[in-house]
Amino acid sequence: MNIFQLLIPKNEASFLTENTPVSAAITQLRTSGYTAIPVIREDGTYAGTVSEGDFLWAFTDDNERENTGKWLSTPVKMIMQIRRNPAVRTDVDLSQLFSEALNQNFVPIVDDRDMFIGIVTRKQVITFLMEHLKSLL
Repeated sequence: MNIFQLLIPKNEASFLTENTPVSAAITQLRTSGYTAIPVIREDGTYAGTVSEGDFLWAFTDDNERENTGKWLSTPVKMIMQIRRNPAVRTDVDLSQLFSEALNQNFVPIVDDRDMFIGIVTRKQVITFLMEHLKSLL
């Protein structure tokens, strides 16, 4: 078993670039139905994750400054949490991958150059473990 059997490749995963305006990011998040989405840099490396909470806090902060609406054109990199959802490399031990999936809805996967190549969702991990458990019974 390797990570590629669980991977949702980049071309099938939802993601944003760090310069995507907040307004477009909210639309994509809403369309995807997810509560968080990976963000990549213009060079393709993984930058972090932006969540519904990030948008809420940005909106709240904007209203407190009485600049309503200006934050909608702000690049998503200005509101995202960099340390949320740390990425793992393709050669990660599966137990480490599963451990990461316990704490986050998805695990971003990068190659040895830190290029974002896709995600592994918690649902995929649970499904894999259930199938493995069935085979043991």
